[in-house]
Amino acid sequence: MTKEQAYRKFVKLYDIEVPQEQVDNMFNYFMLQAKHNMQYDTLTTGAVHLNKKEELAAMEDEMREAAYFEAKSDLVMKELMKKLEPEVTEEELKAKAEEKCRKDGTSMEMLKMFFGPSLSGLKRDLQEEKVKDYICEQMNNTFKESEETSD
Repeated sequence: MTKEQAYRKFVKLYDIEVPQEQVDNMFNYFMLQAKHNMQYDTLTTGAVHLNKKEELAAMEDEMREAAYFEAKSDLVMKELMKKLEPEVTEEELKAKAEEKCRKDGTSMEMLKMFFGPSLSGLKRDLQEEKVKDYICEQMNNTFKESEETSD
């Protein structure tokens, strides 16, 4: 099971209340993004969307499901970040920043402009990675235990 698969399954199974307002906000964002993508598609490729309402209606169920997942995922991540309080050392942060600079072909100054002088945004990304690693470990342990009991 990949880290992303484990995370998605964990979020799906996690017991947490998801306020409808958050789901609606995410859904509205997805709809706005879809409309923007159609307009951009028309401008860049000349593609014609004769009936945007029908196209959007056809995507609605999928977008609602994705909106619910994203809203729930945000809540789960916030809760686990509070519970686990993942530590990120200066060495880890520096190594990640240098890796990102090499990968993106950018400078440390540009990276600090994007993530902030203390690289707090990048630190948050690393903390989330650690939470996902924890989740993956938990899901893999659960999977192994269920295999052992079924033997």
